[in-house]
Amino acid sequence: MIRLLAFVALMWMSHQCVAQCTQTARYERDHKSSDNEFIIISMFENGLALVRDKDKFKDGKKLWEVIRLDTELTETWALDLSTENRLRLVGYDYRDNLIYLLFREGDHEASNLVLHTVHIQTQQTNRYTIKQEISFKVTHFSALANVITLGGYVSSEPAILLFDLETEKAKLVPGFFVTNSELLDLRVNTNNTFNALIMDRSNKQNKKLLLKTFDATGAALLEDEIEIDPARTILTAITSSLLNDELLIAGTWTVGNAKQAGGIFTTLADPFSQQPVQYYPFGQFEHFLDYTPPKRAARIRAKSNEAISAQKIPDFKTYALPMRIAEQPHGYALLVEVYQPAANLGPYPYPYYGTYGPPMYGSYPYGYNPFMNRYYSTPYQYNQPQQGDSRMILASVAVFDQKAKLVKDYGLKLDELKTSTVEQTADFSYENNEVILGFKKEKVIKMLRSQNEDLKPDTVTTRLSKTTETIRNENERNTYLRSWYGTTFYAWGYHSLRDISQGVLESGRQIFYINKIECR
Repeated sequence: MIRLLAFVALMWMSHQCVAQCTQTARYERDHKSSDNEFIIISMFENGLALVRDKDKFKDGKKLWEVIRLDTELTETWALDLSTENRLRLVGYDYRDNLIYLLFREGDHEASNLVLHTVHIQTQQTNRYTIKQEISFKVTHFSALANVITLGGYVSSEPAILLFDLETEKAKLVPGFFVTNSELLDLRVNTNNTFNALIMDRSNKQNKKLLLKTFDATGAALLEDEIEIDPARTILTAITSSLLNDELLIAGTWTVGNAKQAGGIFTTLADPFSQQPVQYYPFGQFEHFLDYTPPKRAARIRAKSNEAISAQKIPDFKTYALPMRIAEQPHGYALLVEVYQPAANLGPYPYPYYGTYGPPMYGSYPYGYNPFMNRYYSTPYQYNQPQQGDSRMILASVAVFDQKAKLVKDYGLKLDELKTSTVEQTADFSYENNEVILGFKKEKVIKMLRSQNEDLKPDTVTTRLSKTTETIRNENERNTYLRSWYGTTFYAWGYHSLRDISQGVLESGRQIFYINKIECR
């Protein structure tokens, strides 16, 4: 009996050790309602960078606060960055110990861009002016080694601009300015090259995806044309970053001019042969329909199977956007989020094409931050002006093998979180062939972890720094979870706290916080 009890206890402890996610560190900072929000920049194993407009001036210059936290969320340094008064932040990135902050002078798209860099070891700052001779609407911004890439549009045609930090010269990358085309993605690879993914709609009978890969000087390395099924329309697409030898392209498709997606497509880049494109209707996924009632999900799957058997395209569609690709040597994982747009949302939220809307200027009780939950370095990722709230419904992670074929998928309901813009709500890690998927709602983080063929739900509740304090109010809109490094996440938000040990008049305070979440 003793041995049996010991064995049961050991198995229970092992299960807890494998499946449990816990809060292991916390950062707090008092935050007034008049303060601007912080932008959080992941520096992976080098910690986090916090940036915000201080709404203060010195010697005629506007002050921005930059703070570095280590992986234990301990503040290592803080500095004030001085900028011209009329600069507005339009992008940020991190690479090779440098924080990149991209500003534009004024509100006009033809105005000059200004880049500030901060070295995280020496705190040395540098300023660069990127002169604009044409009206360039920036949609994507990423850093390579000593070079930044800017993607966007010139007179509604895609364009890529490179700026060399050593020579301080900018140049347009040749081979763009294609009429009736769209820049779907601009992504830096792990080998200091970058990909530009373009949807060419110039020929309605022969629509193509164009993948172009360049080195840091803008020299073309690879070009691949991918033919699209004439019966389908590509809505959105993103690429992987060459952690593996193969480059994955994945996104959503529909039929005709529908705004809603009918499924996910995947393909591998191959400039030497025509690679097949895999089209997966949503009804083929095991967990993508978990947000619908079971009977309705069963009907959708049955109709989808009937259509496929009859060599037809299933008619089920929903609003869905690809958010992130993670890579491992054995395959890829794609995060797609399902949402319900506000009733009066404009056209389908392409990253920029067609509407050229600015970042969403919402009304936030804790200050304004147009980039509050943007994961990639795309200044206007999916942001569209709208009135009312969108509702984020489901986070789906689909796992693909090395040949871009679907292996399995996972789904986590998002409790219909309300957002003022359509942006990434959940996040995930993909390590050792296991997926950990989670999102934050107020003071609770809901997680879903794959363990072999099992799915293990988990919940992490916020632990405060002071045992005498309780959460009086949590700002529901400005609270998010993000993958950090490995199976570690960080979550942030804004609390109104009450100290039960103090008098009523002195018991309340508002704070900005970050929690470190480790899943082991």
